[in-house]
Amino acid sequence: MAEEIKSLIKKLSPLLEEDSEVFRELVTFFSGTAKISMHRDDLCKFLQDNRTFEVVRVSGKSYKDCVYELVDNYPEMMDAIGMLRYYKAPTGNIKWEEVEAAEIAMGNELTMNAYGWAPDAWTIFESGESEHSLVAIVALDSLL
Repeated sequence: MAEEIKSLIKKLSPLLEEDSEVFRELVTFFSGTAKISMHRDDLCKFLQDNRTFEVVRVSGKSYKDCVYELVDNYPEMMDAIGMLRYYKAPTGNIKWEEVEAAEIAMGNELTMNAYGWAPDAWTIFESGESEHSLVAIVALDSLL
């Protein structure tokens, strides 16, 4: 699975270096270990021309804290034209209602541009860590 994703990334974005943080996080996001499988069309949309990419990592006491950390400390999120993000769940059961609350908060905080994002997708992984965390792979318009 990972090799197929790597090949697709190289085909869609040949200038994206395999050892880059963005490349590695895209492979992680589309890996088979995610609790919600992602569609490869999202990868095609995300890697469109005239985009630059950034990876942002935040952590907090809850998924919602992670969203507020992202919004408060990374104002460039307001200029995003696409976002793929994944939560890392602490050891134990994933509390889906808390993830849903975080996604509602994300929509409320980033309503200005969120409806024009291509794509806007999220998933979750079990991390085994003690904290909640969020990794956002963000597409920005390179013409800005």
